[in-house]
Amino acid sequence: MMRTVIAWALGIIAVVFLALIPFVYDVFPSFPPGLVNEYTLHVLIVGFYFAMLASSWSLLMGYGGQFSFAHLAFAGIGAYTTGLMGRYLGTHALTGIIAGTLMAGLFGLVIGMLVLRLRKTYLALFTIAFAEIFRLVISAEKDFTEGPNGLPVEPLFPNGLNIAGYHFDKVDKLPPYFIMLALLLISLALMSWLAASRFGLFLRAIREDEEAAAALGVDVVRYKVLVFVITSMVAGLAGAVRAHYVTVITPNDMIILWMSLVITMSVLGGIESLIASAIGGIVVFVLLEYLRTNFLTTSVMAVVLTVILAPTLYYLSRYAARRWFNSPLKGRTRTFAIIAAAVVALVIGIAVREPVTTGLSYAYYDMTGSLFPETIDMSAWRLVFFGIVLMLTLRFYQNGLLYPVMQYYFRPGSLKETVAKREAAAAIAETEAGS
Repeated sequence: MMRTVIAWALGIIAVVFLALIPFVYDVFPSFPPGLVNEYTLHVLIVGFYFAMLASSWSLLMGYGGQFSFAHLAFAGIGAYTTGLMGRYLGTHALTGIIAGTLMAGLFGLVIGMLVLRLRKTYLALFTIAFAEIFRLVISAEKDFTEGPNGLPVEPLFPNGLNIAGYHFDKVDKLPPYFIMLALLLISLALMSWLAASRFGLFLRAIREDEEAAAALGVDVVRYKVLVFVITSMVAGLAGAVRAHYVTVITPNDMIILWMSLVITMSVLGGIESLIASAIGGIVVFVLLEYLRTNFLTTSVMAVVLTVILAPTLYYLSRYAARRWFNSPLKGRTRTFAIIAAAVVALVIGIAVREPVTTGLSYAYYDMTGSLFPETIDMSAWRLVFFGIVLMLTLRFYQNGLLYPVMQYYFRPGSLKETVAKREAAAAIAETEAGS
């Protein structure tokens, strides 16, 4: 009970913190000047957009087991629906957003009815083809969609917005910030409710074993189509609102690289947790923007060494525990080992970054005749960095980086009960086998 209260309290604190960010200098006068500005709010707004995509993809894949590459295509359907309606029919932004959400759901229904009887591999291939076809059609129809030049979209509030005597211009960041934050929280609440209901139970049963779920009476195709439609509508809603925020949409918004980024956000946060995936979406996008600059080569080397050494030290500690103490790492001991490995790896990375960088620089000089630059433009390497982190996560932490921590500290009672039931069932099975 206490852990549940703590979890709710932390969630409320996080929401209040996000709500206060635009007013940070009024609330916290000692805050570092210039840290929160228009660009910071822009990054967070787009981060909320990616959080909606990552969390809804987590519901589709993490709960339903349906690996789709079409999520950004559905966001594009929502965006182009509202954009084209506004251009040719003169509709209001709210009308276009509702229509874009419904249109994405309609496409999700059609795609779902066509392919969700297929297995995961065929579903992934089909959705890749659908996403690319949709993007190419948008690019080709220049007279109708403006193609690669971009389709202009009206702002959310073309004439500005008046609230409590304050006037916000159409380019002001505050209204879209709170709108996108509210949509993220509402979509998370709705999807979490679905995941905790019988609907979510059926999805997990389908994910684990479709044949067994069908044998127990679950309408497999129906629930697979439903989750596809629901997540498509969430993506369409996010895409439509983002279109009115950025005021221009292009086919490049739907390239496979961005879809891979959404998957990375969900996986790094924890694919089996909607909240962890949403946090992963915000954090990864903020870090991507932060890396759009030059960093000292020694600092980059420290990070690289830490990323490489942390899992290595952790698995060495697991081997040592089994080899010399005959005791596998579990529970708090495992958590301590993970934290200790990360801390030690960071300390080692900072300690040896300069000699390692110097050694590599001289080796590079011997091969090319020039030394390493003192700074590295990470804008060209940031995706490589996240790709390496993703590969290491998939290899060593399949449940993501954040979700295991949340699960351990906020669901210990239910986890212990589940483990106890499994151990009891295994003991009974062994007894019956022996007799």
